[in-house]
Amino acid sequence: MIFDQMAILLDIWLALLLAIIYLASQAFPIIFQEQHGFAPGVLGLTFIGMDIGFLIAMATQPLWNRYQAKQAARYNFNPPPEMWLKMGQVGGILTPIGLYIMAFTTFKGVHWIGPIIGSIPFGIGVCYVYTSTFTYFATAYRQMASAVMSGSAIFRATLAGCFPLFASAMYHKLGTVGATALLAGLTTVMAPLPFIFERYGGQIRAKSRFAFHG
Repeated sequence: MIFDQMAILLDIWLALLLAIIYLASQAFPIIFQEQHGFAPGVLGLTFIGMDIGFLIAMATQPLWNRYQAKQAARYNFNPPPEMWLKMGQVGGILTPIGLYIMAFTTFKGVHWIGPIIGSIPFGIGVCYVYTSTFTYFATAYRQMASAVMSGSAIFRATLAGCFPLFASAMYHKLGTVGATALLAGLTTVMAPLPFIFERYGGQIRAKSRFAFHG
């Protein structure tokens, strides 16, 4: 599926988000332990903001289900696959917002709760993007969905395995603000994807050898 435009771009987006989560395992000790003096025993609690974001995303899923059911009814319950990208649009906005909040609250003089609060919308956004994109893969590629998912898994595993390797060097070189802002910038670049594919996805699928053309 490396020759399919939509699949490869969405796979890279998913991989980037997972890689940032894995990178946090190296970045959070620098932010909270080195700058704020957190003891190793309580360092794990700094991930609670991201966990809260995941829980909020799961708690709001029934609301999305009702919204999507209403939207599907407008198409006589045979909606275009692009309908499922709405949640990804919200997630695409929330993830960079969360990272920018984290970036500009990692100064040593700023209270440690700032980055944790910023990780909440990031966690919500990641869940929304993943749920939306996986559903889109299943409906837009149908018979080829397993191949798309496999390609996505390869990208995710590769980036998630690589990012922690240079996280410490990046954070010490660029500083906590610069490094986190760089990650926020990368997610900002990817955020327009669900908006673009909602508008042009049907045309792109019509030219694809792998996607559903209906």
